[in-house]
Amino acid sequence: MMNESNIGMNEPIIVAVELGTSRISGIAGKKKDGSFQILAYAEEQTTACIKRGLVYNVEKTTRSIQKVVEMLSQTLGQKVYRVYVGIGGQSVRSIRKKVPRNMLEQTSITAAHIEELRKESMDIAIPDYELLENIPQGYIIDSSPTDDPQGVYGSNIEGEFLNIVARKQLRGNIQTCFNNVGIEIAGTKLSPIELAKNMLTEHEKRAGCAMVDLGAGTTTVVVYKQNIIRYLVTIPIGFNNIVDDLKSLLQIEDKEATDVLIKYGNAYVDPDEDVTELLKDNYKTSNGNLKPVIGIHEIINARLTEIIVNAVVQIVNSGYSDVLLAGVVITGGGANMKNIDKAFKNNPRQKKFELIRVAKSIVQPVIKSTNAASLTLDNAMSGSVISLLLSGGVNCVSPQAYSGNDIFEANKTDQTIHENTAKNDAEKKLIDDMIARLTTFKDRMREHINRLIRQQNAIEANPKNKALRNEGLQYIDEAMAVCNEDYNKLLQSLEVKLKNDQRINEAKSLEQKLSEQASTLKDAIAKAKKSTSLFERWKAKLENLVNGEGENE
Repeated sequence: MMNESNIGMNEPIIVAVELGTSRISGIAGKKKDGSFQILAYAEEQTTACIKRGLVYNVEKTTRSIQKVVEMLSQTLGQKVYRVYVGIGGQSVRSIRKKVPRNMLEQTSITAAHIEELRKESMDIAIPDYELLENIPQGYIIDSSPTDDPQGVYGSNIEGEFLNIVARKQLRGNIQTCFNNVGIEIAGTKLSPIELAKNMLTEHEKRAGCAMVDLGAGTTTVVVYKQNIIRYLVTIPIGFNNIVDDLKSLLQIEDKEATDVLIKYGNAYVDPDEDVTELLKDNYKTSNGNLKPVIGIHEIINARLTEIIVNAVVQIVNSGYSDVLLAGVVITGGGANMKNIDKAFKNNPRQKKFELIRVAKSIVQPVIKSTNAASLTLDNAMSGSVISLLLSGGVNCVSPQAYSGNDIFEANKTDQTIHENTAKNDAEKKLIDDMIARLTTFKDRMREHINRLIRQQNAIEANPKNKALRNEGLQYIDEAMAVCNEDYNKLLQSLEVKLKNDQRINEAKSLEQKLSEQASTLKDAIAKAKKSTSLFERWKAKLENLVNGEGENE
């Protein structure tokens, strides 16, 4: 149990929990002297409650989380009341989305313009899915690509974004489990992204690299280029599939199948290697059956080949396979298998990766205390939960008993913080909703301005067309109706909440352009009507003169 000499009151203790297919693990630590100190670690083996990252047995998962949290609290000597939780699993994937915008004239691109594009890109419109993260990929202004468009002049801008999405049930079931335990979720983090941040070097992220996380239930591919995540996909196949194959074909139990995989697992055997002895070797199962070891190798390698091929296909599908100068980084529990790097290098798809690295520990220095002795830092299976811990920032444990602080006063302070946070969140949501409505008004104004311009051009080209002139007059009223009472009230409310906001100024500018274009169209209609009237009068006079001359004759 920790004593007061171990933990400073000014150093928040962060707690993270990872829900894996084979185990639920919890970790606690704090930043110290430029590195991260791990203070406690606990894990609970799981069976039949989490499948490919999705909690499908809430009751069993709740009990396992409860045990892990209790073990952490006991080790720390402090009650854990909030945790960071990792999200990952089969349904987590990336979707690219491009959002174009016509600015109508040369305009200096502002942060508000960029934010409007980003918000529009977040509309994923996939039933039962929710957005987890939105990552800008780049922008094109008048055909010129740029990573930082703010301050650049242009009349057309297109933003490209990467949306990370997952089934709503994924996060919903996790929230239910922690609600049942009575533990607050300090924040949900995308496990694959946090792992990539900490497993890859700065050079690998910049030069281009594909991280392949070989997990128990899934295999995840994350592609980096120029320090930006470009692609993410979770493949619903992992090393548990190899265990299942061994169980089925050797007629053995789960534990023995796992041991066989660890003992005989070899991801790649050189074609020139002498396998004479291997052909003679047999394995005796717990039920007394003799199985040729070469057959066990074939079972393992058949499924492993499927996993590797799927991972390579996804790297190619990312569109970046030919520009990954830092190659492939392999991590996760599967990275512990012998010759896994050679298996990727000689993959059946014959996709050549010049650089392949097996990463078994994170880049950032981490120190662990004796209370976390069961955690192995140089085991690739530990990378994900440690990365979650590093992503946290707020204190997750109760105040120290020795600090002299009144526990009830501390609870009161916490409650005030939560209330203020909730109030701020509600206000932010209200403003976001109002800005979204304003954006709709602005889009409609842009459409009306463009149509007014088209109608003006049409009337000037065909001034005699009376139907066209009447249509123009009717449309002027329709166009100006966009700036109605709702719009004016919305604008007034936003001006109170947001002082000198570019988005509001842009709306006013568009309103003025709309009014000016409506007036221009009116003038064009009046001019066309006048010229047509003069023409008709002269035509009539000419006809009368012609008729009169005929009568005189």
